[in-house]
Amino acid sequence: MNDLTSNIQEAKLVLYAGDTKYIGLDKNEDVQARLSSVMKQLEVWFLNSDLIVNTNKTVAMSFHLCQLKPLFKPHILLLNTEIAYMYDVKFLGMYITENLSWQSHICSLCHSLSKTYYIIKSLKNILSNHMLWNIYSTYFQLQLRYGIILWGGTKGSINILHILRKVIRFITGIKKS
Repeated sequence: MNDLTSNIQEAKLVLYAGDTKYIGLDKNEDVQARLSSVMKQLEVWFLNSDLIVNTNKTVAMSFHLCQLKPLFKPHILLLNTEIAYMYDVKFLGMYITENLSWQSHICSLCHSLSKTYYIIKSLKNILSNHMLWNIYSTYFQLQLRYGIILWGGTKGSINILHILRKVIRFITGIKKS
């Protein structure tokens, strides 16, 4: 994998663990030609490196800030398989959307935090408060803090705050006023 970036011309690649991301910033006319060229170079590199690409897990995303006009999404082929465009993609544990909002990530996080709240609620009569605080710290806080610098200031983060308050009230025994 170390020589991938040096073997692919015309592209900015981001490599992390087993994931490779292609970042292209072009005018609409240039995108299709450049993208086709990069995909061909990738196919050759994968073949020469004896690597198999799981095209079922390969997705494309076209970022934009607003959609006033129809979004140009070039046709992408990799190993004779058309790559589908996705609205949101989970990358490094966070959902990134094509319009760069955090709504998908916050919805996923709310669901996950609600599960943790249910676990804490289920264990209330079995474990001591000290153990419940340990579960809160290790599961709830860990999920809550990951990436908060990115999504914490958005409108949707108020939903996470409601779950946080509910968990703390439950553990401490404070009734909602």
